[in-house]
Amino acid sequence: MKRKLLIVLALAWVFGTGAAAPVRMTPVKVTDGVYMLEHSRGSGNSTVVITSDGVLVLDFHIENADQTLAAIRKLTDKNVRYLISSHSAGDHASGAWHFREDKPIYIATKNQIHDLQMQEQKEFDERKNSSDPRYALYKGRELVKPDIAFDGQMTLYFGGLTFQITAEGRGHSTGDLTVYIPQKRVMLMGDLLDTEIHPGQGESGEIFYSNVKGWIRILDNIMARNLPVETYVPGHGPVHVGRGVKDLEEQKRYFVVMRDEVAKMMQAGKSLEQIEKEFKVPQEFAHYKRPERLRQFYKLFFHQLAETGY
Repeated sequence: MKRKLLIVLALAWVFGTGAAAPVRMTPVKVTDGVYMLEHSRGSGNSTVVITSDGVLVLDFHIENADQTLAAIRKLTDKNVRYLISSHSAGDHASGAWHFREDKPIYIATKNQIHDLQMQEQKEFDERKNSSDPRYALYKGRELVKPDIAFDGQMTLYFGGLTFQITAEGRGHSTGDLTVYIPQKRVMLMGDLLDTEIHPGQGESGEIFYSNVKGWIRILDNIMARNLPVETYVPGHGPVHVGRGVKDLEEQKRYFVVMRDEVAKMMQAGKSLEQIEKEFKVPQEFAHYKRPERLRQFYKLFFHQLAETGY
């Protein structure tokens, strides 16, 4: 009886999530030697940088890092030498296990290690031990922890390139990092930048951390550096090659406009429940995907406005 129930649940999940459209990680060339692996359903992207001495990978999900590795093997015969996670969420930091044969060095911020050891490890183990068919890919795998942790800034010289890694502070998560590669005129943004998609609340093991005020401040700080960046690579959504700082300006405007719309509704006496039901996405963002993410942000805007006025 139990076996029959599990089969029914598995079939319900397969048909309910659209088995006809399996997840794909599609390589998109950003510039010579830099490829973004775009998630077909808008979940976490991965970025691959191929150098003369090997490969560096930013972000990796246990559920699709095998596709990222397969794409790397098609692009180059060089080994993966370095891994970096932009923050500790599972869709960005849970897939280091897939690269184990290359024995890469894994770099992250100190706060990421804390979150991985606490919230993420607990969630990973629960999924690994679960009979839920959605988590079958976790069986026999491990949550690999970083080898090097840093605060502030770290510079990696590797394969003729400079990787300026910066812990930007609390915005999307408890601590987001960026990677600037001056020779390539690109900056890898992680979830500090989402394109054509409603941003998700940063979380670790279902504990939510996003801070809109901090997120805006980080975007302002990055723009104030006036770096010669041609392309900012997003954590979710398509990469806009050559669009430059306009992507950051749009991301900031998104938060300001959406926050101000919630503030107007609060001023009119609307409750959180009413805002969730009645909010109309401004026309300039109406084409954004993943509208189911909005509910978390209504709550975030509402409480932060009530507490701080910002």
